[in-house]
Amino acid sequence: MGGLVIKRAYILAQQKEDFASTARRIHAIFFLATPHRGADLAQLLTKILNVTSGQRPFVTDLHRNSLATQSINDEFPQYSRELKLFSFYETLPTSYGVGKSLVVDKDLAILNYVNERTAYLNANHRDVCKYANQNDPNYRTVRNALASTIDNFRTAQTVLTHKLNKDQRRRLDAYLRKQDAPEDDFMDIDSMRISGSCEWLLQKKNFLDWRDSANTQLYWMSARPATGKTIASGKVINHLRDLNRDCAFYFFNHGDRAKATIQSFLLSMAWQMALMHTEILHVVLEVCEKDEDLSQANYRTIWRKLFVEGLMKVRLVRPQYWVIDGLDECRNDSDIIPILIKVVECCAVRILVTSRDSFEPYRQSEHPGVRVLSDCIAADDTRTDIALYLKANMNHLQSMDHEDSQIMSNKILLKSAGCFLWVRLILHELKRVHTSAEISQVLEDVPSGMNELYSRILDGMSAAPYGKVLSKAILIWTVCSTRPLTTDELLHALQIDIKDSIDSVERSIASNCGQLVYVDSHSRVQIIHQTARDYLLQADVHPEFGIDKRLGHKRVALSCLQYLNGNEMKGPRHRNLSFSNLVKQRSPFVAYASFSIFDHVAHVDATDEEVLSALVKFMSSTNVLSWIEYIARSSDLTRLVHAGKVLRSFLHKRSRDLSPLGQDVALLNKWATDLLRLVTKFGKELLSSPSSIFHLIPPFCPPESAPRKNFAASTRGITVLGLSAAGWDDCASTIFEPTEQFHALACSDKNFAIGTFSGNIVLYSVETCQETQRLRHCEPVRLLHFGNTTQFLIAAGARTVRIWDLISNHQAWEFKTTQLCMSLATTEGDELLLGALKNNTLLIWDLGLGTLRDSSNWTENLEGHQAHTFRRPIAAAFCMDSYLLAVVYRGQDIILWDLEGDALYDTYNKMTGASPILGKRAADAGAIALTFNMAPDANLLAAAYSDGDLVLFDTRDGHVKALTAANAQTLASSPDGRTLASGDGSGNLKLFDFETLKLLYCIQSNEYGIKELQFSSDNLQVLDIRGSRCRIWDPVALVRQDTEDESSDVVSLSTAPQEVRMNLNEDTPSITALTCHEAGEVFFCGKEDGSIHMYETRTGKHVQTLLSHAEGVSIINLYLDEESDTFCSTDSSSRVIVRTLVRQAKEWNVGATVFDHRIGVSVNQVLSNRGSTRLLVSSTTGDTVWSISTDISEIIGTIPREDGGAYRWTTHPKYKEQLLLIAGNVAHLYDWLTFSRLTNTEGILLEGSVLPELMIQSITPCFNGSIIATAFRESLGPRAKSKLLFWNSLDFNVQARNCVSVPKYHYLSDQVQVLIGSDGQKLVFLHGSGWVCSVDAQATGMEYFIRHFFFPADWLSTDAPLIIEITRRSDIIFAKRDEIAVIKRGLEISERGFDGGVGKSSSLASFKRPSLRVPEDPR
Repeated sequence: MGGLVIKRAYILAQQKEDFASTARRIHAIFFLATPHRGADLAQLLTKILNVTSGQRPFVTDLHRNSLATQSINDEFPQYSRELKLFSFYETLPTSYGVGKSLVVDKDLAILNYVNERTAYLNANHRDVCKYANQNDPNYRTVRNALASTIDNFRTAQTVLTHKLNKDQRRRLDAYLRKQDAPEDDFMDIDSMRISGSCEWLLQKKNFLDWRDSANTQLYWMSARPATGKTIASGKVINHLRDLNRDCAFYFFNHGDRAKATIQSFLLSMAWQMALMHTEILHVVLEVCEKDEDLSQANYRTIWRKLFVEGLMKVRLVRPQYWVIDGLDECRNDSDIIPILIKVVECCAVRILVTSRDSFEPYRQSEHPGVRVLSDCIAADDTRTDIALYLKANMNHLQSMDHEDSQIMSNKILLKSAGCFLWVRLILHELKRVHTSAEISQVLEDVPSGMNELYSRILDGMSAAPYGKVLSKAILIWTVCSTRPLTTDELLHALQIDIKDSIDSVERSIASNCGQLVYVDSHSRVQIIHQTARDYLLQADVHPEFGIDKRLGHKRVALSCLQYLNGNEMKGPRHRNLSFSNLVKQRSPFVAYASFSIFDHVAHVDATDEEVLSALVKFMSSTNVLSWIEYIARSSDLTRLVHAGKVLRSFLHKRSRDLSPLGQDVALLNKWATDLLRLVTKFGKELLSSPSSIFHLIPPFCPPESAPRKNFAASTRGITVLGLSAAGWDDCASTIFEPTEQFHALACSDKNFAIGTFSGNIVLYSVETCQETQRLRHCEPVRLLHFGNTTQFLIAAGARTVRIWDLISNHQAWEFKTTQLCMSLATTEGDELLLGALKNNTLLIWDLGLGTLRDSSNWTENLEGHQAHTFRRPIAAAFCMDSYLLAVVYRGQDIILWDLEGDALYDTYNKMTGASPILGKRAADAGAIALTFNMAPDANLLAAAYSDGDLVLFDTRDGHVKALTAANAQTLASSPDGRTLASGDGSGNLKLFDFETLKLLYCIQSNEYGIKELQFSSDNLQVLDIRGSRCRIWDPVALVRQDTEDESSDVVSLSTAPQEVRMNLNEDTPSITALTCHEAGEVFFCGKEDGSIHMYETRTGKHVQTLLSHAEGVSIINLYLDEESDTFCSTDSSSRVIVRTLVRQAKEWNVGATVFDHRIGVSVNQVLSNRGSTRLLVSSTTGDTVWSISTDISEIIGTIPREDGGAYRWTTHPKYKEQLLLIAGNVAHLYDWLTFSRLTNTEGILLEGSVLPELMIQSITPCFNGSIIATAFRESLGPRAKSKLLFWNSLDFNVQARNCVSVPKYHYLSDQVQVLIGSDGQKLVFLHGSGWVCSVDAQATGMEYFIRHFFFPADWLSTDAPLIIEITRRSDIIFAKRDEIAVIKRGLEISERGFDGGVGKSSSLASFKRPSLRVPEDPR
């Protein structure tokens, strides 16, 4: 009860000013079996007291969840946030006469606070604070917690040179995901170090040089496994703190993904340095405020924004020290070396690194500014430390006297060979025997090698009478898991695995396999050492406990799938996500099962039917959608990409032994593609609104995809009709930047880069196609090239070549050139950069020194050089495997230059191959593009010629190996050299077998101008740039097997309709105009060939062709008057036709012609009155109203236009006999019958935000005509942003002199990209984010709109204006090039999006299912 009293006293001290100073001095509280929420045993005590004379009023306060404990627990959290809390709980029952039980159960003894650490004591309630001696395990547990806490506070007083206020600390923790783990790791490690150990390190010359030198240096310390590197790192940290040095540190752990990434390392170092330095704190907060999600970014982005652009610009007075342990356990250890080198180069930071490996394998190039000191820990170095360890622990062997103990210590020391782990396990073994003879026998029997020792431990576990099933399960989960599981996670996993309940994981580990597995201070289950994991994974090492890797991963995978198939992961039933019911709390196992399932599937036998069945069950249920949502909430969509690739690999391996046919295999095969497409096509939407996977995304997937087929068949949900594509097309993703022109493209294993005419370079993730970095080249980017081994990106413009360090995101070197660079290449180690220039010059730069090493002209001293002296080459290509440069001149043979010999290698003629005559003019056509085969020793050169031929040369003997017609203008080789890609003048992309030029695949397009082609590093995707788009294609032809029939002449042709015109009928016209019938049953489309068609809204299918204008002219406007059933169409030749429509049964026919006239100038708008007796034709020269009928048409009046400004007409929604004109910021009213102006000369002034330079785009009556919505634009381009204003219809009257926009809709002013229309009750618009949103008449000052669904990004990636309409039945009609998509019931899905204020982008905060908080996966 004392703990409760302390809590209440601390609360009062915080509340009362008189005791505030006392409260500030309290930094930690240790609770020993405190009944925080009462104790069940108190109720029994109350009953006993009630039948006796004793009265103890306070006993009632100890009942479970009593008012007294609840009152304390309600207040304590808000006052204890800055405290370090430790709660220890009992594990042994207490005897109280009539029985025995735990006095305070675990759930009552712990607080479950974020700042609380818990530990168990192997004692009952009476003995939790009574210890036999200093060696009592319970004493050591409590003592270590106290000592480490005190040491931490003492260190903090010297290290923290500034004081953080609570707000700064809270913000820092939130931005960098609170990095407490390093300090906790240090406390655990330092508590294991024996006093006086590791002193040898402090005497080493290199260490002292590193510590005290005026120059910053890197100190590299390597050693064999299990020799105490981590303990030595802890000693260095302690030593530096004792010297009052600023020290930050990090312990890598390969078994824990959360501690094995560069990302977590950088965040931790930034967090620690921010705590030590005010200047850095301010910089970190400033950077993170600009990008609140920075901690979720990849390590390159964190390095660039947080360090290069932030921390590294701060100049600190004191030298800084970084201690990094276990670098070999970092998952990208080679990538971190350039970062460390950069830190040492640019900052006053001394870095100490420990690793199993020496520095030499990591050395990529010389860095003159960085000195690397290195030492290797030898057995002699640690001999003294092992002796101290033995001395401290030998006294536990009670049966030995001092002399025998010393002899035994010497024997152990002699056999240890410097391995601490071996000594530790030996002592554990010796504690299990009790006589001197047994101790001597153990030491004689125990082998000196680790493998033999592990075998002995497993034999002992095998001899145990109980618990072997559980022991095996614990070993499998510990060894095969992708990261250490917490005890809570492991508890749930084991119960699923062995199908039995478990009382305590901690006790099970301690009693069954404690020599190989342990629970660390963070309740994570760890293998004792990496060597133990390696040993156990040798399945034949032990008949009972050896682990077959495949079977181990299968067992874990099946347990994960069993959980994912369970009730906790079922999807929501209600389609309106805003009203979803709460679901019960999910198990702690959810994070591991969701993030790691496919890591385990990747290791199982692909022919295993049990795994296949479990996968099929999962992928066919709504649980898979819940899993996708859960992953999306973590902002790590790469897990979905990884899952798709694992499924694809799984099925590929399976097909080698089993038939690939069957429904189950077909389902998984669909998901293998679907998961990749969901990320590349809907990645942005998944990240912003994870719950959209349930009801918004599946309807927009192709009909044959698994998400659409399995989860979008409901008659109550969104339905997308009218599109012909049954499956995904070959286009994985489209990058569209309407304001840019793409000029250069390059691809590496992780990123692809696009260079633009404006000088921007944008990098995207290869896996997710999401933007990762931006660079500024300051001139049009003509060439891009990634380094082979280093993180370099080379960009070339007209006069400058820049080398970008992608880790720092800064420019490493800049080289000036006199002419445009045609081709770039780097040597294997990226030491040299080669550039071929337009003036026949070869430049070679040294990337280590940043200097020009050599320059030569390949046309000098050549026979017949006059043929080239005054000519400029048009293309060039390097082959660094053969050290050749191929150069193309217009109309001449290809020149091959030997880079090593600096001499002419050969010239190639299109027909004959190698030609002896230099400078010979090509007889028929010259080469225009060329590329070498990128495979080693391939010796192939492909060249495209101006007459359409594609020629393949063998560079070994110069003969023509193959020739075919291709009309290619750009070429690219796949990295493996198997595939050649070409882009022709019509925009078609073709894939050829490189060795034979056999056509493998063709993607046809009517989109011209493929600027460049590149393959992905895995050879499975090809990228192209044209105009403002980059498309990523992954045709099935690229998944080629070595066993394919090379003799087949079959050409694989993409016949599926693509996201751009990729069908076989190149003359299929696109839709250019759209209008809907008021009843909503049908709608009409005009096309670019002059034809007009009718479609059925119910099915989205084409019904009939109504009529056609002249062939080859586009329909630019359609107008339908329902009252008179007249149909008006306008084409690009300024011809206006008005005809009647006659409905007979289910057919519509075109009747009499009412009006047919060619205006002669460009027509802007056509409008008729109700009944179609009057027709307004608005053109660039003026506006004319016609009186029209089947008998005669005549002009009523004309208004000439001289200013050429933008203006728009509409029928007044309240006064149907009037016309409303808006031009600039002025409105006028006209009479429909006479076309006379009703307002005065000045008109009606539109007051408010309508600037004169804004141009009216559209006028839309809404809310049953009570409101007029007007869209203005700064320009009339298809991508100009709209400004939306609302007006009261009645304010536009003849007497009005001014009109003010309706204030309550001002928040919508800058939200609209496209104003779609009104269904009468609500106004529907396309938001800039791609969401279809609406606002209704009841919207008050709450500043909200409702978002319903989003269009796929590919639908919106067009240069043409978007054509979208809404019917009276609230169906959305979307013109998708030559097809129509009808979205039904889309507006029935609703989710409110609140706006942060007028003029700002809407937050459109993604809806979150309120019950599902994604636990952070510590990977």
